[in-house]
Amino acid sequence: MMWSFRHPKADLLAGFASRTLTADEHRTVAQHLEACIRCRETVAALRAVGDLASDAEPSDAVLERILASRSAGVRTILPTDDISVTAPRRSRAWVAGIAAAAALLTIFLIRGSGEVSAGERTGHLRLDPARPLPGATVRVSYAPSAGLQGFDSLLLRARFRRPRDDSYNRGPMQQRATVLHRTRGGLFSGEFRLPDSVVFAAFAVESSSGDVIDDNDERLWELVTADPAGRLLFEALVQKQRDLMGRNWEEGLKTVRTLTTLYPDEPQAWSLLSIYERWVLGDRVADSLLAGHRRRFAAFHRERSEQHSLSAATVSGMLSYAIAIDDSGTRSFWLTRLEREFPDDPDVLFRRENRLLHEHIAQRKNPRRYFADLEPVWARAEPSGDRILWLFAQNALVQAREAHDTAALRVWIPRLRRVQRRTPDMAAYWGKVLLQYQSLRHMGIEWLRDEAHLLAQRSDAYRPLTASAPEQRLTNRTAAQPILAELANALIQDGDTGAGLDTLRLAASYGWSPTVFLRVAQTWAALGDTRQALEMYARIAADPGSPPGFGDSIRAATAPQSSAAPWERWVREARTGMRTAALESATPRSLTGPTRLLSSTGEARRLNDLSRGHVTVVAFWSPACWFSVVDLAALQRIARQFSGTDAQIVTIVDRPFSDDLRHLLREQHADDLPVFYDHRGDARRAFVNFATPAYYVLDATGKVIFSHSALESIPRQVAALLP
Repeated sequence: MMWSFRHPKADLLAGFASRTLTADEHRTVAQHLEACIRCRETVAALRAVGDLASDAEPSDAVLERILASRSAGVRTILPTDDISVTAPRRSRAWVAGIAAAAALLTIFLIRGSGEVSAGERTGHLRLDPARPLPGATVRVSYAPSAGLQGFDSLLLRARFRRPRDDSYNRGPMQQRATVLHRTRGGLFSGEFRLPDSVVFAAFAVESSSGDVIDDNDERLWELVTADPAGRLLFEALVQKQRDLMGRNWEEGLKTVRTLTTLYPDEPQAWSLLSIYERWVLGDRVADSLLAGHRRRFAAFHRERSEQHSLSAATVSGMLSYAIAIDDSGTRSFWLTRLEREFPDDPDVLFRRENRLLHEHIAQRKNPRRYFADLEPVWARAEPSGDRILWLFAQNALVQAREAHDTAALRVWIPRLRRVQRRTPDMAAYWGKVLLQYQSLRHMGIEWLRDEAHLLAQRSDAYRPLTASAPEQRLTNRTAAQPILAELANALIQDGDTGAGLDTLRLAASYGWSPTVFLRVAQTWAALGDTRQALEMYARIAADPGSPPGFGDSIRAATAPQSSAAPWERWVREARTGMRTAALESATPRSLTGPTRLLSSTGEARRLNDLSRGHVTVVAFWSPACWFSVVDLAALQRIARQFSGTDAQIVTIVDRPFSDDLRHLLREQHADDLPVFYDHRGDARRAFVNFATPAYYVLDATGKVIFSHSALESIPRQVAALLP
């Protein structure tokens, strides 16, 4: 494969940016841009300048109508009377755009035509073929980022997805795809064979030790399989949107739009589209699109309701579409048909479990009958291997816990572990549940040991493509800490004091967790070791998230046994340790792109301006998300805790201000929180965040230092960044 670094002339790049080239010119420049990061950035900058004029327009309503019309199949967009811009203002923006474009082209010409510069944050990965058949051999070429230019070989890591894989990317889903070797031209190349069952893959490139990664600015590189005619596979696009779940909902929306374009007769595709439209575009736009969905569904229903021998996927898709558009009448029709024609369908069996739950638990309060009637249902469901099985098993396990039914716990714990992707975060919880029962303690201890061992192994299968090996080591230690603390207490209670104390010391050394410190301190105190207990209590007192009077109460309670001097020294040392531990998890990165927000009064603000000179906690939340709503009061307490310092909280909501929104803030005692509306999705794109709640901590220069912070970690992260 030939790669050329002879750059197109400036006028060609400008024409490509403005989409005014001929088809041949456009194809030639596009091929060059695939390999040249510098020219891609120049085109991106030129297009950004071109947006200056449109930036002056009140385009939100117009944009929403455009998105709605495109989703409805309309392809011609005509001006409307909503566009009202005065000529002088547009003229100034246009002149400014031309001047900026000229300046950019001048800079480009001065830079010359050297190869990839040392300042590039991401490289360029090319996969050939771009749309392979399942099982095909894929050739890889990689133009390195600045951080990966000095290596002789690199690793291509992949997340392979198969048709039955569930949404999100937790668990052992990553693996090494191939080794990329440097070629004479400074590029890296290699190849791998796509497993036959894989329909979608995401990739990142890293050094052999895993300490330097290129994840394409967290976007990753993707591969979608196709049929022999080159059409993207239905299952491949479904897996792509599942991979994007929680990672990038806007790309997920684009993916399901592609799905409906390529497979317009598949109701499952349209069901997914209606769901994503509500998630991404909001209720107002989604409601405006509902009429079109209902007309389409009615046509589907007329055509297929009388047809025999429909596939399970079609019947299930019709049911899903009816639910998505809230059509209760046809929903009953398709549910009855699904249950009658496909009684062993996993979705049907899961609904059967739900009915047993309602009948025997909610109504009759008879868990024994629930578990008895559930056995034949599970026996029919488990062989399917369907992704819904873990929800099935989790429901049963929760009922076993609520009923304190040790026999049911003994049955359903192994089943859950068998069908759920193995993730260590649930081990401490379920291990603690099992330890409450003498007959199950051995099972609980073994589970805790297994998960602690898994975390200590640092398996790369569990390391996300966006995480370096050092970052994952820290993540594993944090996850292992509560597991080790629980295991230590179990061992001590069972009489294995030596092993328990060793495990306890290990838990205390594995990071900064006041909850674990409290558990460790209480254990030391129960064993009569006052000094070690006090040193643990000092760590809790040093944590800015602890109650203000905690340290004073501990010092007062221990005054007869210990002088004040060691206590104060322990607290000072703990504060230093807390800052060090907090900064270990720092992953600095700069925000790119605009960050326009609307204040509660309708004033346009930019996050860059709001955060400048302040350590800033940025909190994404939604009134529709229960988890983010219940966090509001805690955010308000943190804001008050740091009032008078150079720290602040900025919360970003996903919908316009309303009386209901203000009432919700009052209900949660969060009236004083600064709330901004991400009306253009700028902040969501800048942070690459599509989940709520989500918390980030920025330093005084506006750089993101901590990403996806836990709520309880925010006070110490802020304290670590303050002078």
